[in-house]
Amino acid sequence: MTADRQAGPVPPLRHEGIGGVVALLEEDIMFGRLAPGARLTEDALMVRFGASRHFIRQTLVEMERRGVVQRERNVGATVRSYSAEEVRQIYEVREMLTRQAMLMIALPAEPGLIASLDALQDAYRDTVEKRDLRGIHEANDAFHIALFDACGNPYLVRTLTDYMGLTLPMRAKNLADADGLRLSVDQHGTMIELLRGRDRWALAQLAVDHMQASKADYLARIANPESRRAGSSLSSAGRTASAVLARGKPTREPLRVADPAMSAPETSSGFD
Repeated sequence: MTADRQAGPVPPLRHEGIGGVVALLEEDIMFGRLAPGARLTEDALMVRFGASRHFIRQTLVEMERRGVVQRERNVGATVRSYSAEEVRQIYEVREMLTRQAMLMIALPAEPGLIASLDALQDAYRDTVEKRDLRGIHEANDAFHIALFDACGNPYLVRTLTDYMGLTLPMRAKNLADADGLRLSVDQHGTMIELLRGRDRWALAQLAVDHMQASKADYLARIANPESRRAGSSLSSAGRTASAVLARGKPTREPLRVADPAMSAPETSSGFD
């Protein structure tokens, strides 16, 4: 599926710059409007986001740097897809980095860290209750980055953040999984409780276990092409908007961000 067949235009960007286009393209990938392997044509993205060709090209460069998009000669840009072996290798690195970061946190944690994570956990729980998919993604990542920061090594944190971005297409499908979200909220709470104690190894193991469900879910989806196609299919409203865009006639109907990702989950899993 190509970008011009996924959804209608979004309101034009004004002063958000390239960062705004990156965020919107990330949403399309995150919410399943653009499946792994989908072509990203500049003209379609210009119409979709109301952005200049310069902004679109810079967006694709940035998304390629993050490992979410790949560009090939005579093919162009596509949403990056991963083989089962690549997924396992990427998660091996995430797991090693995550475990090391957790083991470096001084326990019991400082009260300021606990208070900060409690506030982030409240914000995360609120977005889950509201079914705010973009908010869920941002609040979840904010919690984990704050937790990683406590290791005291900014280079390790930056690498972990890069790998979180790299696994976005693998984690995103589960944003609408109610059971997985409840599990994720509960595990965040357990991490905070462990920070109050002295068991670094329990904290490190939970942080690693926390990301296993999304890996298993993605591996199951790429092993079952029919499930993968179903997971990335559009709602009827999305197909209507896509047809209008394919004819080159913009629609004024605003995007319903939650629609494409609110289909019934395939598994009960977290998404970190």
